[in-house]
Amino acid sequence: MRHKITAMALAVAACFGGSAQPSQRAIFTSPNFSIFSDLVTWKADRAFLKGDTLYSTFNGNDEPAFSSTTGAYKRSIILKNTSYPQLKSSVPMVDALYNMTLNELDLLRTKDGYFDTGKSWGGVWTRDLSYATILGIAIADPEVAMRGLMRKTKDGHIIQDTGSGGSWPISSDRNTWALAAWEVYKYTGDRKWLETIYPIIRNTVEADLKTIFYPGSLPLGESSFLDWREQTYPQWMKPIDIYRSANLGTSVVHYQTYNILNSIEKILGIKGEKYGKLAEAVKRGINTQLWMGDKGYYGQYLYGISSISLSPRSEALGEALAVIYNVADGERSQSVVANTPITEYGTTCIYPQIPEVGPYHNNSVWPFVQAFWNIAAAKVRNEAALTYGMSSIYRAAAIYLTNKENFVASTGDSHGTAINSDRQLWSVGANIGMTYKVILGMNFEPNGIAFAPVIPQAYAGRYSLAGFKYRNATINVAVDGFGYEIASFTVNGVEQQPFVDGNASGVLNISIKMKNAPFAPSKVNLRSVDFAPATPVVTLNAGVLAWRRVAGAGVYELYRNGKPLHGTPDTTYAIGNDDCYTEYQVKAVDARGYESFLSNPIAIEPQTKTFTAEAEDFNPKSDLPYTSFSGKGFVEMSPTKNTKVAIPVTVGEEGDYLLTFRYSNGTDRMCCGNSAALRTLWINGKQVATMVFPIVEKDAWSDWSRSNVVRVQLKRGTNTLKLTYEKHNRNMNGNINLLMLDNVKVVKL
Repeated sequence: MRHKITAMALAVAACFGGSAQPSQRAIFTSPNFSIFSDLVTWKADRAFLKGDTLYSTFNGNDEPAFSSTTGAYKRSIILKNTSYPQLKSSVPMVDALYNMTLNELDLLRTKDGYFDTGKSWGGVWTRDLSYATILGIAIADPEVAMRGLMRKTKDGHIIQDTGSGGSWPISSDRNTWALAAWEVYKYTGDRKWLETIYPIIRNTVEADLKTIFYPGSLPLGESSFLDWREQTYPQWMKPIDIYRSANLGTSVVHYQTYNILNSIEKILGIKGEKYGKLAEAVKRGINTQLWMGDKGYYGQYLYGISSISLSPRSEALGEALAVIYNVADGERSQSVVANTPITEYGTTCIYPQIPEVGPYHNNSVWPFVQAFWNIAAAKVRNEAALTYGMSSIYRAAAIYLTNKENFVASTGDSHGTAINSDRQLWSVGANIGMTYKVILGMNFEPNGIAFAPVIPQAYAGRYSLAGFKYRNATINVAVDGFGYEIASFTVNGVEQQPFVDGNASGVLNISIKMKNAPFAPSKVNLRSVDFAPATPVVTLNAGVLAWRRVAGAGVYELYRNGKPLHGTPDTTYAIGNDDCYTEYQVKAVDARGYESFLSNPIAIEPQTKTFTAEAEDFNPKSDLPYTSFSGKGFVEMSPTKNTKVAIPVTVGEEGDYLLTFRYSNGTDRMCCGNSAALRTLWINGKQVATMVFPIVEKDAWSDWSRSNVVRVQLKRGTNTLKLTYEKHNRNMNGNINLLMLDNVKVVKL
């Protein structure tokens, strides 16, 4: 069928009187695709306009009708819902995709008044709806966005959707909800909405502050939206290690959430500086701990067990959010956009890619991530990056005749990713965002709209939007030209600053004339879709570290306690005798300088400085029939059973120790549950940390694992360790917060 369609595509031009051929010079061209005003070409395929129909020869558009006479699938581009603003521009393809996108938004609207997450993803998901709302759904349909957001709350807190190891706090990006709710407020100016969301955001943040921070750390938790463990993390990392990691994008989301709380309190007249100070602390931490000066952008995340290192991969969503929300200031923001690697078909989720892992988050472009990247590029006036980014979104939507969830970065094809959905909500939001937030430059603020169009010269022309509803006003806006400098801005014929007050009413006819001044020279870091070396798997035998040779690797860098120690072309290394707790890891580096993840840590725990105490020796032993425990048994802990467990631990000297618990949690599937167990740790009567016990696997109660590792101070002699169930230990399940506790281990540092 594919060969038949490709052959038939050659006759399309004749069938439509040349409409499948370029009507003018290309807006954008790359080795494998080009964008024209009414045509998109990609390899042998074409997407083209004829009247009120968009056609594509791409074989894979299962929903649109196929025309056997033209060899192309077709999609009507008549905007069916006339309540939406009407777009008319000099680039008919942009108009067509705008209409198609709003039609898809209506298809996602459910009978009960919500937006489904995608054609293949029913229901409302916190981060999906949130990112879609930030990009454009708050503008397109704020009422449905508000209902969806409120659906993702429970007991006055934001819901973290199911995820690795049992949801929150292993995954901790639920505060994307706060960013979305704030976006709705900025568009609507609805004070009641602000009063509704404030306690929800505050309650969520206060629970986070007790749970997802170590002393001096960034907010902990899984990469925002990159929640398929092996797609973006080394294989050795378990959910507990993901909890202990600190990701760029997730950290920026928390930073902006604190800013939002600070802003809300000012609007509502609530005195306090706590959240503003928290935001500044997180911003400093991101710029201190994640910035890579040699690369000119931020690292992906900090990771490890007790010794923490930076992954030097880029993480596109986090890079973009850091620019958009002013974590990256001035020259640093420009550097991020200019230096973060991009590829022909778009900005990949991470770079370089992970070998031996198929495309989904790995080796893929996600249009919603691309949209945030484009907004960041527009903010720093990087014309080259913005032109690439806009063309990435328009190529995919036109060729696929839908706003796909993702596509393979190395091929540009929507086939080949692990999961892919038509009309994915955040991809719909991405396309809407390109019109409103980039081309028309609408920046919504609590007190109005600041207009700052950013139009690459390749996309120069006239863009006219009619019937845009904004609070008590109806706006008709037309932008003429290109660039980012405004020559004139008039409202109903009167020139003024490019700002519309939030209290404006009536019909506002806005005319924006651009200066048509060239952008300053800009660059992009265009790369092929490259893969890093595989991660070494390290073993220890008789004092010698050993690993298999990694394909393509020229050197192996050894790390001791998270710091570089030695480089070698060999695959063994004698470590000698360590008289204190020590971790070793190995990284493979190839000739291009690409680095693997650090290997599984090899921990050296001197016997004379390691102390273990059995939970069942001091607390009621469970009668459950589980096996493979140490000692005589284990203790069952739930919100109603053994809510306080005390264990005395005796050590030979005062000082700092690493502490971890051995436990099991078989309450659900590791990938998809929401019942990670949490408890509060007390030492000698002082509250010191939150202990996290992720799901191991469904019914795997005899599969014992380790909790997070925390650094604690112990006195010489006997110390009383206590685990308690506190209010802030309530997990996303709300009812099931269950674990079996085997023992506690402390190791002297």
